[in-house]
This record gives sequence, C-alpha cells and structure tokens, in this order.
Amino acid sequence: TGLKFVVPKGDSMKKNILLLVYVLIVPIIAFGVSFAIQNHFNSELREVLYQEYPDAKPNEFDSVTLKDVCENSNDSICETNRNINLLLLASVGSGGVGLILLALIWFAGKISVVNRNLMVLLFKPGLYLTLLTLIALVAIYAILAIGIIYYGESVFAHRIHVGLIFMIGLGAVSGVFAIVKNIFGIVKKAKTVVFGRAVTREQAPELWNYIDKIVDRLSAVKPEHIVVGLEPNFFVTEADVITLDGTLKGRTLYCSLSLCEILAKDEVSSIIGHELGHFIGKDTKFSEKFFPIYRGTADSINSLLSIGGDGAKYIALMPALAILSYFFDSFSVAESKLSRERELVADNVGAQVSSSRIFASALVKVHAFAACWDYLEDLATDSLKEGKCYKNTCKLFADICSSYAKPQILENIAEMHTVHPTDSHPSLGVRLQSLNVSMAEVSESALIVAPQESVLNYIPDYMELEESISYAYQSIRSHQLGLS
Repeated sequence: TGLKFVVPKGDSMKKNILLLVYVLIVPIIAFGVSFAIQNHFNSELREVLYQEYPDAKPNEFDSVTLKDVCENSNDSICETNRNINLLLLASVGSGGVGLILLALIWFAGKISVVNRNLMVLLFKPGLYLTLLTLIALVAIYAILAIGIIYYGESVFAHRIHVGLIFMIGLGAVSGVFAIVKNIFGIVKKAKTVVFGRAVTREQAPELWNYIDKIVDRLSAVKPEHIVVGLEPNFFVTEADVITLDGTLKGRTLYCSLSLCEILAKDEVSSIIGHELGHFIGKDTKFSEKFFPIYRGTADSINSLLSIGGDGAKYIALMPALAILSYFFDSFSVAESKLSRERELVADNVGAQVSSSRIFASALVKVHAFAACWDYLEDLATDSLKEGKCYKNTCKLFADICSSYAKPQILENIAEMHTVHPTDSHPSLGVRLQSLNVSMAEVSESALIVAPQESVLNYIPDYMELEESISYAYQSIRSHQLGLS
C-alpha cells in the first residue's frame, strides 16, 4: 500500500507486542505513577497519625487512606488525591477502550478475509469509528501524560518541567486538530496521474468500436473515457485520472501506446478483456465503489501518519498513529487476498476474448519488457541534459524492446508483478499456472515485438498524437530536472 506503518511489518508476534506497547504504555505508566503517588500520600498520612497519637496500637492506622479522611474535606491534599483518582480511572478506561478498539479491528479484518461483502460494509464506517475513538484517546493520553509529569515531578522530584508539559499538550492539540480536519475528507477516491490524452468517440470511432465489441462480448460495463498514453500499462479504473487534458471522472480505460507498438491486436484485446473483467457481475461494485476509495484512503492515512513529530510532542499521538496503522494493516490483508483472487478471475475473462495462450503471451511480454521503459526514461533524461529531445518515445521503446528480444530476457521473470494504479497483482508465475499455460509454450511468441496487425491503426493521426504526448512528457521531465 506504500504506507509508512508505525507498527513494522515482519514477525506477527513481535508486531502485536509492539502494538500493545504503543497502546498501553501511557495508561500503564499513568496508572503506576498515580498508584505510587497515592501510596506516598497514604504513607505520609499514617506517619502523621502515629506521631499525633503515640499511644495508638501497632498497625492501628495501617489501613487508613486519604480517601477515609477526605470524604468531607476540601483541603489541597484532598483535591490532589481526587485528581489522582481521576488519573487512575482515566488510565484504566483509556487502556480498556484501546484494547476493545484493537479487538474490533482484528475481528473486522478477520471476517473481511472470508467475506468481501463485509469488507465493503465495514471499511468506511470502521474507519470513521476508529478516527472518532482516536480523537478521544489522543486527548485522554495527553491529559494522562501531563498529569503524571506534573504530579509525579512535584511529589518525587520537587520540580516541574513546564516545557515538556507544553510540548505534550501541543502534540495533543495538533493531533486532535489534524484528525478532526481530515476525518470527513480522509475517505476519498484515488487519483491517478498519466502522461496521456483523452480520445473521444468522434476523434477515434474505430478505436471505440473495437472496444465496444469486446465490451459487448463480455457483457461488461462500458468505459466512459479512453485515454492513450506513454506508460507501459493498461487499466480500467473508477479513480479520478489526471491527464494532459485535465481530470477525468468516471470509468476510464487507459491504453498504452508504447505497449501497442509491441503487442499484437489479439494480445491487446485479451488485456483489455482482463481489465473489463473487473466490471462484470458482482465484481463491478468492488471495482467501482471499493478499490478506488480504498487506495485513495491509503494516501490520506499516510499523510495523517506524518503529523506525529518527534520527542515529547509524539507521546500523545503515538498510540493513535499505531492504531490507525493497525486498522489499515488489518484490512490490507483482506484486500490483498481479494485482489489476487480478482486478478486471476479477470485473467480468465481476458483469455475468453482471445485464448489462454494469447493472453499468456501478452502477460509475458508486459513483464519481460517492463524494464525497457525504465531504460528509455534514463535515455530521455540524459538527452534532455544535453539539450536534445526524442520526437517519438513509443517508437524508441519498440526499438529498445526489439534489441532486447532474446530468450535471456525471459529468465527469472516468473516472480515479477505488474504495476497497477489501484489494484495489486499476483506474480506472473501464479497467473500462468492459473491459465494452465507454461512459459515454454509462449516464449517464442512473447519475443515477437513487431506485430503485423496493430491496434494503433484504429487511431487517426496516431503519430501526431503520440509526438504531442512525447513532447509534453519530456517538457515536464525537463522542468523536473531544472532544465530550460
């Protein structure tokens, strides 16, 4: 998910123990310090009583506490004792609330793994409940931290670090403000940025008709926009897509001009069929309503986790950030499992458009030549630094792929994963196994990167469109590099 988790990935037992430490350390310390202060007060009270009543029997006052003598008293020591009692109650209560919240998150994550409908139902309200609870916990933990420092230092050290108290209070205020500020905006759609342009039905009727035939064959939901761009990727998403022409809302199909240079028409059809497979039947509502929201929320939570700060300011926020990380971590397990299952189902849909072998060949090509795009970006960067600009980056990509189209490029790619802006994918090896196609069966076709029939023929003035996108890409890249 890209989140900067407060609770580290790794050994489950260690992770859970550390999470409990984050959540309970402040209540436990507050309870311990408050209990020690009360024992100190009670001990002093008994000493005074034994001094005032020297004839008292041994152990006569050993059970006397401030509570016994403060029932009807407003002395300062009694007022302090009542405050200590409130700290004890708050430490037990906040620790209990933290544990209950963790238990609810754990339960929600577990049942979401086995029931994707529950995952959709629980994620959004569960996040709101967690955030509202965290607001209360941040405030209570700050009060506990300030209370134990103020009373603990005044009783045992006879001094008070006002600066430390101020930093903890400041951290609590900033934390509560940040959560309140973001609570209604944290659940939002993901945004995807692409170097591409939208192609309307009027501009490219043959391309739209080609897509329509695949949609009708699969009884899928039609895309509302088609965007063509440079990045070697295909996807259909309900997330907002930011293009060179502006932001598109609704269902957008993104087609890679670079990959269309090396993929045969049937291979492109199978890949588009795979993407449209996410908008068939029950899977439609997950693709439309859950995954774009899930990914967008991940970005928002990541921003919220960055407010912690350092040192004393972090004390009040530490448990809240840990719980928020745990919430998303719990649902990410269910989401990853569901994403992998959905991808394999969509792979089967893609195979229906052409054949398992053709789709497998397309998958191998995309995985095998992905690194060629990274190499192209390095070449483009070096050229820009020399004051030069490539006119046609997609053609350059195809040329690079052609030079690397040798059997060696297919070695050790079975564990590779394709990059997708909103969903996660299984490894290539898992996907080929699900298609019942071996690498050996498609290795020859996967190395053919000069297709006889190309989807690019469906786009009028394709070269001019690609050149304009290439120019825009290199202009933005030049600006990022600080070049004129």
